[in-house]
Amino acid sequence: MRSIISAILAGCLLTACVPSGSTVNMSASSAPIRGVGYAAISIQPGRTAIQKQLAAIRASRLAAMRELAEKIYGLDVNAYVSISDSVMIADTMRGNVAGIVRSARTVSIGPVKSDIYETILEVDAADVVAMMRETPQPRYR
Repeated sequence: MRSIISAILAGCLLTACVPSGSTVNMSASSAPIRGVGYAAISIQPGRTAIQKQLAAIRASRLAAMRELAEKIYGLDVNAYVSISDSVMIADTMRGNVAGIVRSARTVSIGPVKSDIYETILEVDAADVVAMMRETPQPRYR
């Protein structure tokens, strides 16, 4: 009995030492990670075409940052399905991403069609490893 309890305690202690939720497994010599974001100009707020264009550039940059955070820290996906009398009533999914992205370089920003802006950002693998060490894993609600 004593040996079983000792084995369970040892297993719990070893499990506590393993980093939880690590989504990027790389060495400092790996290729950089890229994030791409898109935004439509016509749906942006603004009184002039230039204001809408600048808003689209900012929105596409933010979308690229979000993709980088998803790749580095992972995406928390929650799903809810409601079924009544063997008929699906509702199917809802929600995704959350949280994290700090540092040292992202802008590879390119530009229009890809007449109404779409694209931003490509890049983070070196060594910077990703440093971010994962310095930043605690995000806790989702």
